[in-house]
Amino acid sequence: MDKPAKKAIVIKVNGKEQPYTSVTNTLPQWSNEESNEQSEKQDELIPFEMSKRYTRSPWRSFVLAIALAVVLGTSFGLLVLTIIPTTESKPTSTTTLQQEQNEEVPTSQRTETIFVVQGGVFQDEKAANVYVQKIKAQQRPSVIIGKQPVYVFLGMALTKEEAKQIASLYESLGIDTYVKPWNVPIDEKESEPFVMIVSVISRLLNGQQLQNEQWKQLQSYSPHNEQVKKAYEALFTFRQSNDQKQLWEAQQHILHVLH
Repeated sequence: MDKPAKKAIVIKVNGKEQPYTSVTNTLPQWSNEESNEQSEKQDELIPFEMSKRYTRSPWRSFVLAIALAVVLGTSFGLLVLTIIPTTESKPTSTTTLQQEQNEEVPTSQRTETIFVVQGGVFQDEKAANVYVQKIKAQQRPSVIIGKQPVYVFLGMALTKEEAKQIASLYESLGIDTYVKPWNVPIDEKESEPFVMIVSVISRLLNGQQLQNEQWKQLQSYSPHNEQVKKAYEALFTFRQSNDQKQLWEAQQHILHVLH
């Protein structure tokens, strides 16, 4: 009995029928065109998946934009405040600047050495004041200098000989004196008139006369120190009145420069 003929198994590959038998059991093969089409489909899928995976969050960009705006705004505001002055600030006048500079720069000073007529030396100011009252009773000038010890000076001159001549004027009053050098710090601008006035007072007290040229030279000065100025004015009052008291008055004012 004849065996029935085997039926061929037909499969469709890409719309084409192909026979399949037990002998041909290999997987279906694609042509080169079909392989290229499949690769292109895979390539199209990969970028989409990658872009989907690495897409940046919109909230992160929004926060970065706000932070950048705050930084730029703050920097611009500080720049404006630095360049443009506030309405409350007032321009500094030239006079104010000059006053501040004068306060900052110390006045230049120099030291003048003169000779003083010392009346006494005391351990405290109370004892010195008792002595000064005695001098005032004789209508003579005096000044208290220092703390411990305390000096009482009765006059001054540029030279030791002139100071000794002034000291002799106190001998008749029963007042013992001592002549010694003394350093006087004084403003450099006041130094020349100070020296001139000290010299004029001592010479006039010792009975000497001044020439007109010397009075003119003295008159050319314009002292600013209060005590030097008062001594200067007392000298010209003496020139007009010839009152000896004005000389002692001038000596009293010039002694106060020693403070």
